[in-house]
Amino acid sequence: MLILIIFAFLAGVVTILSPCVLPILPVILSGSVGSGKLRPWGIVVGFIVSFTVFTLTLSALVQALHISADVLRWVAVALIFVFGLVMVIPQLKNVFMLAATRLTVQTSKPKKAGGFWSGVLLGMSLGLVWTPCVGPIMASVITLALSQTVDLGAVLITLAYSSGTALPLLLLVLGGRGLLNRFPALTKNTSKIQRVFGVLMLLTAVALFTGADRMFQTWLLQTFPQYGSGLTFIEKQTIVEQALKARQ
Repeated sequence: MLILIIFAFLAGVVTILSPCVLPILPVILSGSVGSGKLRPWGIVVGFIVSFTVFTLTLSALVQALHISADVLRWVAVALIFVFGLVMVIPQLKNVFMLAATRLTVQTSKPKKAGGFWSGVLLGMSLGLVWTPCVGPIMASVITLALSQTVDLGAVLITLAYSSGTALPLLLLVLGGRGLLNRFPALTKNTSKIQRVFGVLMLLTAVALFTGADRMFQTWLLQTFPQYGSGLTFIEKQTIVEQALKARQ
């Protein structure tokens, strides 16, 4: 079990380079220009919670709500689209910030807390659309979850994978924020940069909804066939395959 937990964490770290993730990079980087110093941490918390819960309860959610798994993906895409609109339209941004402030009115620093909770929502939407990007280890966990077989091992493996994935997410967002703070010219144009990322998020949402992101992934893998296989190399080790068979 320890082997799968370790390799799940490593697989999560390298997933950021997956062709499946490239189309949603604008959504990740948008966290760099959000308000509140705690926003990056909110994205990480939202992602870990969303991905873990969604992965382990997929079958139960589908049966309880009588919907297909794709519906939950569309909800995440809708959230990304709304965040894009908020970043593009100043009036919507003001309404969103007011709502966030009211939710955190009891905190001593509402603006920072507001940044955290908006980050949580963004992270949760990422967690919902991230599932198709997983490799063999998480695929086996998802398969067991679909058959309503979830044990402590599945929980620990999923947490390890989501934590590994969250690490580069956090570094990307913090790195982008540090870049903005380092150059005054960028800081002065933060509102314009936010609008640019907002447009990119809207385009990303449209691509996810229409399936254009999957067409891009297919083209990329056909053009560079070694790219995708290289990313799953970590999970194709004999010791990992043996550990997966032992869990079946």
